[in-house]
Amino acid sequence: MPEIKIKDYKAGNTVIIQNAPNPGIFYLVRKGVLAIDTEHRLNDKVLSRFEAGDSFGLVSALTGHRFLVTIYATTDAQVAEIPVSMIGAYLKSQSDLAVKMLRLYSRELRTIQLHLSKLDAPEDRNITPDILYNLAGKYIEWDKPHYAARALKAYIDWAEQNEGVYLDLARTRFEEVKDHYKEIDFTGKTTAVEQDTMLFSEGEMGKEIFVVLSGSVKLMRIVRGEEFIIDVLGPGELFGEMAFIEDAPRMGTAVTTQDSQLIRISPQQLVSSVAEGVLQKIFENMARRIWFSHQRLIIFKIGDPLVRMYAYLYNLVRNQNLRTRDNSAQDKSYKFAITLNELKTLCGIMRLKDTTEASFRANDNLIVEEDGITIKSRKRLADQIQYYRAKSGQIIAETK
Repeated sequence: MPEIKIKDYKAGNTVIIQNAPNPGIFYLVRKGVLAIDTEHRLNDKVLSRFEAGDSFGLVSALTGHRFLVTIYATTDAQVAEIPVSMIGAYLKSQSDLAVKMLRLYSRELRTIQLHLSKLDAPEDRNITPDILYNLAGKYIEWDKPHYAARALKAYIDWAEQNEGVYLDLARTRFEEVKDHYKEIDFTGKTTAVEQDTMLFSEGEMGKEIFVVLSGSVKLMRIVRGEEFIIDVLGPGELFGEMAFIEDAPRMGTAVTTQDSQLIRISPQQLVSSVAEGVLQKIFENMARRIWFSHQRLIIFKIGDPLVRMYAYLYNLVRNQNLRTRDNSAQDKSYKFAITLNELKTLCGIMRLKDTTEASFRANDNLIVEEDGITIKSRKRLADQIQYYRAKSGQIIAETK
């Protein structure tokens, strides 16, 4: 039976060592100060020191990866070692700590997403609520009047209090699409939301966070006039989490891709509003999203768009295995409910040559359909990536 252990460290003692495997432990500093060994410090690490109440190790515990850094005690310190399977139970009784951790992981996710958004044109990065008016025009071009109505209503509500520059124009345009506007009633504990419903738009102000209980939600942005998918989230996953860290416009748009069951709550209500098992899943999925986003940054560095798509598909396989805790070495097939166009945008590919698309479709290990992409053999896909890795000398993606 797993149990929580409390360990004391003298100043100068090592707590974890770079490249050592994580035995499934999440670490919480109870007393003293820890630091990352300067020889191994990562440039994009959110914390370079850990004080009482800080935590580390969750991502590596859940993904089975080795520690990326060495951490040692700079003062006498006490550290709790919590089996990752117990994190929901532990944090259910530690709401302040749970919110602190979610703020930390939300900030890290935001940092990664900003790196991913380097594809944006400079004007795309300046997100203010005034962008909602122009986005509504784009949604109308896409024949999505219900998206436009949602964005315009959010803009009008904000602009009436903040002297928005497009207020009169937005009111006029809203009259054209108002029949497509539908308010979502989030008054209950759980809310059923139909497929293709916009929950919020990039540029919209909002302090609430959402939890997916069933179904799926796509997070996206409009980049250079095209849809850029940030992530696709499933049951137990949290979004809108930037409400934890700042009073700023939403970075992306959230749309249901299936009929879904959702919870909408304030950050302060999160821990008390969800069951222990759901809280466990929220933290597991937050860690998995951080890992997957780091992998996506690696994939974006691949020059060949065909290889980039193969690498992304393989990481979808690994991501699903983490979700289902599937550690089996047995080869099998996988189907993902993403279209080829969605795969391209997930890989940061705005345009794909006809010859490259033909090569992708001709891969006999893949079945490309209108409603999804099937990988017949995980092993064959991994072998293909290893072949391209050896051929190009590039870091493509881990295939362990």
